[in-house]
Amino acid sequence: MMRHFGAMAAGRRGCATVALPYYRKGRGNRARRSPQVKEIVVPILEIPFVVLHTYVDKLRQANDVVVIHAMCAELWMGSQPFAMTQPQHTFGLPPRTVKEYARQLLEALYQRYGNGRRSGFERFAREEQHSVSQCPVHPCSYHADHLRVGTQG
Repeated sequence: MMRHFGAMAAGRRGCATVALPYYRKGRGNRARRSPQVKEIVVPILEIPFVVLHTYVDKLRQANDVVVIHAMCAELWMGSQPFAMTQPQHTFGLPPRTVKEYARQLLEALYQRYGNGRRSGFERFAREEQHSVSQCPVHPCSYHADHLRVGTQG
């Protein structure tokens, strides 16, 4: 009993030995072994890919019909952004015209930076959707900056 009480006073739970429980014994060894593993960096071929940026009222799912307020395309080479088309307003255009404009963005980047290789310019790698409040085109009907010009003191 006395030994149990002394163990409790020392912060242990009634155990006279200070050894690690069986389920924790392996953790310390793994932590000591991990710095011994050498990491080898293998460079990857930089393949271009194009990201479509759209500015919409609400985020859309794959088959939703949503008005795209503005769009632009961004070319990446490996893990670095390389070039970007100028953002343009597309609201008010028919959906077919918006799709055709997206194809024109891909084609423009291919013509300028493709160097005869079509790889990476066939389609958009992904689409990044942004809120219409982040529209980079000015003047913009959403921001209505052109309406505030005459109201300043």
